[in-house]
Parts: sequence; C-alpha cells; structure tokens
Amino acid sequence: MSSSDKEIKVVKMARPVEPPRADDKEAEISREKGRAFLHGILLEIMDRPEDIAVTYSVGERTTIFKVECHPKSLGQLIGAKGKNISGIRAVISAMMARKGIRAIVEIPYIEPNE
Repeated sequence: MSSSDKEIKVVKMARPVEPPRADDKEAEISREKGRAFLHGILLEIMDRPEDIAVTYSVGERTTIFKVECHPKSLGQLIGAKGKNISGIRAVISAMMARKGIRAIVEIPYIEPNE
C-alpha cells in the first residue's frame, strides 16, 4: 500500500439540537391554545360536557394539562385499552413540542370501590 492508498475514516458526531424556545408571552399563548384544543376534543368524545374542566400549570421545564371530569365519564376519556388518552397525549405533546414546550396530560385517579 502506497501512501496515497491509505483509507481515511470519517467519524460523524451528532450535536445535540436544542428545541426552539418560545418567549414567555408566546409560550403562554401556546399553552392557552393547547388548553382550549384539549377542552374541545374532550367535549366531542365525552358525555357530560358540563363536568369537563381543563387547567394547566407551568413547571420549571414542563407544562401539565390537568383534566377534571365526572367519574362516570372517565372510561370515555381513557378509551378501550387507553387508546383515547394515548392519542390525546400524543397530539397535545406534538402541538406543544413545536413551540419548544414539554407537555403532559394528567387525568384524575379514582379509587376503585372495594
């Protein structure tokens, strides 16, 4: 092998990509849009619209959307094998991620009657 026939190995290293950060005013508008969108979805899939409430709280790095509903409507919220709530969480998470906001949808826990 001559000096001109040497193989050159190239190693590519991935750089961490920072998600875009929304400023406080933009982030607050995005969170309110997410809350309204989530509330709208719930109104369409659940029976007792008067008992549905969606609030959010902002943590250090995460926004938590908290859903309150009538205990008898919880099954409609969760869906068969959790498909409804999984889909809702995926959509809300994707919506907020575009704005650089991490989001979680929290649902009520109701103790089973013994």
